[in-house]
Amino acid sequence: MIRAVLLATVAALLGACGVVQTPPTLASPSATATPRRADRLVALVGTVGAMRLVLAAPAGLLQPLAGPGLPPDAAWLSGGGQVLLATTLAGRALVGSAAPGGSGHGSVELRWQPALAGLGDAHPGRSFGVTEPGGSRLAFVDGDPGSGGHGRLVVAGGAGLEIRRFELPRPAEGAPAWLPDGRIVIVTRDAADQPAALIADPATGQLAPVRSRALQSVAIGAETAATIGHDGTVRIGTVSGWLTGASGDRLPGLAPDDVIIQAQPSVAGDEVALVLANSAGDAASIRILAAEGGWHEIARFELPHGANRAVVGWLVSP
Repeated sequence: MIRAVLLATVAALLGACGVVQTPPTLASPSATATPRRADRLVALVGTVGAMRLVLAAPAGLLQPLAGPGLPPDAAWLSGGGQVLLATTLAGRALVGSAAPGGSGHGSVELRWQPALAGLGDAHPGRSFGVTEPGGSRLAFVDGDPGSGGHGRLVVAGGAGLEIRRFELPRPAEGAPAWLPDGRIVIVTRDAADQPAALIADPATGQLAPVRSRALQSVAIGAETAATIGHDGTVRIGTVSGWLTGASGDRLPGLAPDDVIIQAQPSVAGDEVALVLANSAGDAASIRILAAEGGWHEIARFELPHGANRAVVGWLVSP
C-alpha cells in the first residue's frame, strides 16, 4: 500500500541522514498558545514560487519545519496522518513523512521525495492533491478553474497507479475532500456557473450531486465537515448532516468583514484551522479553533513579514 511504502522509504532515509536542527522562530502568535496534542498544524507560507513549511509548535510559535526535498515552488499541502502530500506549481506531487526531530520535546522533521509512479513528474494541469486519511489512496484534480473548460478527478493508489478517473463538467474550485466512507467531495460549477458539490465514488465510478448550499469549499476531518459558503460564511457540522442537506452551525467569533480563504478540520475533527485574508485579499493570519466547550479560538498567528499566501494542513506526529 502507498502509505506503508512511503513510511518505509522515508524511515530508511532518516536512518541514513543526520537530524536537522529547527531554525529560529518565524513569528509569535497574537493570542494563546496551541495545545500539546497529537494533531499538529502545518502550513506552507510565503509567496508564489517561494513557499516554506512551518509548524505550529507546542509553545505557540510558527517555526520552520526542517527537512530536505520540498521545492520552493510547492503550492498546495494536505495531510491525513503521518504522511503529507504537496503539489508544486509545475504539477509535481511529493510526499513527506514525519519523524521525531532532534531539537527538543515535541519537535518534528520531514523527509520529502517524489510520489510513486508518474505522480512525481511534471503535470501542468494538476493542481490540488489530498491523501486519504489512514488509507492508501491519493486524489488529484486537473484543470484551471478560470479556464471554463472541463476538469478531471484522478484517484491513485497502490504503487501510484491510477484507480479511477472522473471527468468533471468544470475544473474543481479547490481541493477534493475524502469522506469517511471512502468517497470524495469536489466543488465545481454547474451549468448556471454556480458552485456545486459533487461526490465521486471510486468503487463504482459514479458521480452525483450533493444537496447543499452554494459553496466555495468543503473540507473533512473525521466526522466534521467545514464549509465556506458562496457568501464567505464558515459553517461547521457533521459529515452525515451535511450529506443530508444540513448546513451546519455558523462558526462563532468571526467578524462580519473577516474573509476566510481556507477552513480545514484537524485529523480528529475536534479543531479547525482558518486562513484569513487582509483587505487586499492576501493571506495574513492563521487561527485555530477548538470544539471542546463550544467552538472557540485557542491560537492566532500572524504570517511572517513578506508572506502573503498560506495553505494549512494537519499532521499526526509520531
